Amino acid sequence: MRKLAPTALAALLALCCVARADPFETALNAFNAADYATAFSIWWPLARGGDPKSQASLGFMYYSGKGVQRDDQRALFWFRRAADAGQPTAQFYLGMEYFYGRGVPRDLAQAYSWCDIALSNGYSESLSCRDTVALQMSSQDRRRAAQLTADFFRTHEFRN
Repeated sequence: MRKLAPTALAALLALCCVARADPFETALNAFNAADYATAFSIWWPLARGGDPKSQASLGFMYYSGKGVQRDDQRALFWFRRAADAGQPTAQFYLGMEYFYGRGVPRDLAQAYSWCDIALSNGYSESLSCRDTVALQMSSQDRRRAAQLTADFFRTHEFRN
């Protein structure tokens, strides 16, 4: 009985740790290990349930074609949901989609605005995106981008 107790305790502790594991992190670890099927199977229900990080992650899977067929429309769908919920990575990738015209008509004002919003929400990688887009913008694009950004922050109460 004494030998069984430590084994049972170890099993119980392992079960508790598994039960407390963050599903998003589990999926991220699977994705980073190139186990895309596992990542997708975890992120899919989380994303459908409204988790912005999982939505952005699904968007990236479709954007990059990792584990799924590359699909700009599906990438945009998930990026938009996550971006509207304040997820800065998704905001950055929406800016990239508009800059390159992937799945949407190329729109420098939208690209600049989304990259600027992501930067405002702490995604520092957006700085080079925003500045690259700015080099190609007309004064009309700049005015429109400023309006798009202002409208976003006026209609969204959060700021990450």
